[in-house]
Amino acid sequence: MLGITKFDVYPFILLNFAFSLQAAYAAPLMLLAQPRKAIATKFMPLFARHREDIAMASKQRQVLVARQTEQLVALLEQNTQLTAMTKQMSERIEALTLELHSKFAQPGKSA
Repeated sequence: MLGITKFDVYPFILLNFAFSLQAAYAAPLMLLAQPRKAIATKFMPLFARHREDIAMASKQRQVLVARQTEQLVALLEQNTQLTAMTKQMSERIEALTLELHSKFAQPGKSA
């Protein structure tokens, strides 16, 4: 059967049509992909710098949090010391008040 009928003879019109059809849908896809790749290539250094900036800001925040934590611990220790001193002073005032009361409130002595 191949010898009897000749399929797409010399000017190869059908083959030319197939290649033209393939080029017609492939070319716009390639043209659309080029700007995206160029944009991605163009902005890669910006993305890298942005990641570095974020990492640096994170480290700075960690240092700041550590410093604030140390300050908070120091303040809590001072608060504990002040509370202990207040308790001691209150106990001393109570003892002095009882002593004064016992001296001035003795029966038989006039004030």
